[in-house]
Amino acid sequence: MAETDPVLCQRNGGVATITLNRPDKLNALDFAMVETITRQVEAWGLEPGVRVIVITGAGRAFCSGDDIVEGMGESGRPERYGLHTNRGPHYDLIKTLMTCPKPVVAALNGRCHGAGWVTALACDFRVARSDALLGDIRSEKAIFANQGAGLMLPRLIGQSRAMDLLMTGRTIDAAEAERFGILVRVWSPESYSGELEAFVNSLANGPTKTYAAWKLTVNRSLLMELDAYTDYERWANLALGNTEDRREGVQAFREKRPPRFLGR
Repeated sequence: MAETDPVLCQRNGGVATITLNRPDKLNALDFAMVETITRQVEAWGLEPGVRVIVITGAGRAFCSGDDIVEGMGESGRPERYGLHTNRGPHYDLIKTLMTCPKPVVAALNGRCHGAGWVTALACDFRVARSDALLGDIRSEKAIFANQGAGLMLPRLIGQSRAMDLLMTGRTIDAAEAERFGILVRVWSPESYSGELEAFVNSLANGPTKTYAAWKLTVNRSLLMELDAYTDYERWANLALGNTEDRREGVQAFREKRPPRFLGR
């Protein structure tokens, strides 16, 4: 594995770490990266020596979301129209994170948005530096592809707060995210590395099979809804895919200007 690979996978004893490694793009995701993360989490979930998995980002962001500027690539892309059973790479990642029999920690070292935000929501623990910024933000671009956020977030923080964050697309700082219940630990930039290491090591030295039982039971009702929710979400997104506002939102983002929405 080269240091320039877009996803770095390392293991140190019982701690396995996945690092999103496109710091110049704020670790924006393409389909190949999503599939790499999914395969690695699945493999480490089956590896007896791995006791905890950490997902983090290189540079000043955890993940800015999907790469809508340079494109996602074609790997794993489901057909846009027609009936099929391929719910897409993001669905596979979310389900893998939620069913992995090991604790998965999202370590948010900076900005966390879009598909990165969804990835973090699917993890068991979200911890962050106190200067991190979080939020879906896609509504600001007239993008609906929420990839499960509309299912996971209301269960985590309640329907009203979830509606606020998803509809307005606003970002919140780590202190507000901790108050809402999105983050379970927040540490200063100076103490972040040491505190994260101590937290992860405590999980790595804990009763792994007991953790797996809690994870399975806590996530059970959500996982029972995930397939039907994803299908419903897909049809809603199809209805929005060719709207003028969506095209304008994406174009404005590429041109780094405020969008001009017309409501159609």
